[in-house]
Amino acid sequence: MWKYSDSDYISYINNVTNKPPTVYFLLESIVNYGKDEKVKIKDLASAGRERFFNFDYPLTDKVDKATFETNILNHFLMRRIGAETFTAFQINLNAKLNEIMPLYNMMFDSLDGIDLLNESYTRTGSDNSNTTNSIENSSTSTSDKRYSDTPQNKLTEVQSGQYVTEYNYDTNTDSSSSEGESENARTYSETFRKSPANMINYLKEAQKEVKSIYSLIYDELDDLFYGII
Repeated sequence: MWKYSDSDYISYINNVTNKPPTVYFLLESIVNYGKDEKVKIKDLASAGRERFFNFDYPLTDKVDKATFETNILNHFLMRRIGAETFTAFQINLNAKLNEIMPLYNMMFDSLDGIDLLNESYTRTGSDNSNTTNSIENSSTSTSDKRYSDTPQNKLTEVQSGQYVTEYNYDTNTDSSSSEGESENARTYSETFRKSPANMINYLKEAQKEVKSIYSLIYDELDDLFYGII
């Protein structure tokens, strides 16, 4: 039986094979080495994840930490770590997760707030808007008054201004303007109902979004592993 620590055993295998170990080998050595009753392959990741992720990194409370770490280990189960030692790999994993998770936490949070298993859900919020109104009015009126004491049937001369006794020509312009600003605040509560037919579509879309986020995270972590198994 191997009498040294798990880390010594891993280093020994690393030196013998001249290749860094796979995630599966690391989990086997951490969880099952020296035990008579072995943990099954399907449970290795959940049983050994705390030894892999023995550091702090940001993770939204909308995601279960155990599920998150188990998914990562199972995804890369047969990949060799891209570092000479297990400790070096953990350092790289720690740095990477602290770098990328603030963004992916925002993505996970964006999926929260709708209970997909209920037939209806309510969304609340508020709207604030400012409105400025400006109105301008302008009008012009003209008054043309011509009078002759003795027109002598010469209306044409009166109209042309050649034969008048009194003459008044007035032009009046009226203008007005108004300007105002109003602020509208509105709170709303909207209830959406889902039929049995489209609840399946909601579930499919939600699952697709979660898988998409995990796929992006796996792509980010891929450079921590050897490209060839």
